[in-house]
Amino acid sequence: MKEIIQSHIAFSDESYNLLINIATEREVRKNRLIFHPSKPTNKILFLKKGLLRGYKIIDGKEHTHHFYFADWFATDFNSFLTKEPSQIYIKTIEDTVYLEFQKKDLLNLYYKSHQLEALGRIIAEKAYLATVEKLANMQLYNLAEKYQLLMKTSPSIIQRVPQKYIASYLGVSEQSLSRIKKQVIS
Repeated sequence: MKEIIQSHIAFSDESYNLLINIATEREVRKNRLIFHPSKPTNKILFLKKGLLRGYKIIDGKEHTHHFYFADWFATDFNSFLTKEPSQIYIKTIEDTVYLEFQKKDLLNLYYKSHQLEALGRIIAEKAYLATVEKLANMQLYNLAEKYQLLMKTSPSIIQRVPQKYIASYLGVSEQSLSRIKKQVIS
């Protein structure tokens, strides 16, 4: 985790030790729900291993909005920042190991270390930029282009994530995704 953080910000051993001392390591098996909707999100995770899927259920249908990969942070940022009840589920796609940080502990550390405060800002900025990029991609590209972009930016996703979740993420049916995959491959 330290190397990942240091690739984004100058980070001292002291700040890292403050952060790691408030973390709780958890191991969660595949297909386990770790974030539930209807209550405010009060934690953020650093994924050491595994893959998570964030989704909403609308009219009984799951809509994937995000995949969370190892070596970065995961949470429902809208709920985390606004204190409003979460509207998303976050579930493991693979066996997962993560460090869990409670919001109240992080906020306390922000007062003790400008580096930690800056890290919090960077995490939020990256989450915002990922959301903006996904929205732009959904508006600007056709399905084949969105699929090709996904394969380019996250090539392992095709092997690691069931097709129904990829289709949901792209906003199409599994059948449409299958047709596009055949066109892209040929």
